[in-house]
Amino acid sequence: MGNTRAWPVLRTTDLAEAWTLAERLLSVASWYDPDGCYLDAWAHDEDQLRRLTEAAPDANVRWYGESDDRCASVHRPATNLEQAREALGTWAGITRCYILWHNLKWPAVPELGLDEEYKYAELQVASNTHTIHCEEWAPEHTVFIHARPGHDARATWLAAQVDAEVVGPPEFGW
Repeated sequence: MGNTRAWPVLRTTDLAEAWTLAERLLSVASWYDPDGCYLDAWAHDEDQLRRLTEAAPDANVRWYGESDDRCASVHRPATNLEQAREALGTWAGITRCYILWHNLKWPAVPELGLDEEYKYAELQVASNTHTIHCEEWAPEHTVFIHARPGHDARATWLAAQVDAEVVGPPEFGW
């Protein structure tokens, strides 16, 4: 068992630009399952929680923390790209959130000695933050390529396939 590494490949204030890059990266994947996609958000007050759950009545809510410092994790599946795009846009207008495609496969890159990657292959758009866990607010949205630890060359190669580049150091993933 292990954790991914997540390389940021775009930071932008334009959520549509981040979404477009994510769609282009999905097209590079040798396979992906649209059912393997979900959104997560953090509600830091009752108003945020109400707005998130009104926008997605099917969302699951889990509470964390003590009474004075409580927040809720809100989670919902997204089974197609249109639904995912709309939900991300709505939730990004409320709080920090992310969408994660975790059921995909990065292609082999023989010239780099890399086989297909399924176990560590993920793609993420994090809204209003620079981190995959949405710990801190930022004015930008960040697109992350997740891959096997040490596969910096794969992240660079994947980004280059869509005319992007790695724009920061990797962080520990899931």
